[in-house]
Amino acid sequence: MKKNIFNHVLEHLRKEIILGNYAVGDYLVEVKLAEELNVSRGPIREAIARLEAENLVEKYSNGRTVVKGFGVKDIQNLYDSRILLENHALTQLSRDEFTKNEKVLFLYIDQMKEAHEKEERDIEIDLAFHGLLVKMSKNNTLVQLWLALRELFRTLIDITSEATIANQKEIIAHHARIVEALADGEMKQAQILLKAHLEEACQYCCEQIIRNQRGENNVTEEG
Repeated sequence: MKKNIFNHVLEHLRKEIILGNYAVGDYLVEVKLAEELNVSRGPIREAIARLEAENLVEKYSNGRTVVKGFGVKDIQNLYDSRILLENHALTQLSRDEFTKNEKVLFLYIDQMKEAHEKEERDIEIDLAFHGLLVKMSKNNTLVQLWLALRELFRTLIDITSEATIANQKEIIAHHARIVEALADGEMKQAQILLKAHLEEACQYCCEQIIRNQRGENNVTEEG
């Protein structure tokens, strides 16, 4: 229960910072946030520590916490890094490892399709798909780097879910084409497809952030 509260608080604050609802230079005050979110100060304190590790906030020596923000350039840098990381993972993928996991990758794609039929988007399945691409490399350093950024990826996908729902069928097809290219032994083609897929995701996210900052499409957290 305590972990669920922490995760909820962390996701909420991270999303608000990325959307610009907390401006650069704003102070995050534990007491005020605890009252607003109706939680104790413990989860707030833990969430702020995680946000500091993610470089979204900075804690001063006087104990005050200031928002550093996460703008369009930061999103582009994150996706550039993600493209490099995931594409490099593909270069270290053995045929045997792919064969062992091929059915799982297609299972994830089927689950994406099922969610789409319900007019939903399963963020966890999307992350599981990309996480498996990295894990199949058997490179623990790459896996650790990807996992360290996973929650940021999750928040960005969450932010863009509403904007991408109309294109979800094509987005799912992107995932299928990547797996099909790997199945055919077309590593270079798989890398090209993965890069294009993530570049498009980056574009969706940047556009959503800009719209939110202009007040054109305010994204809020549900439930």
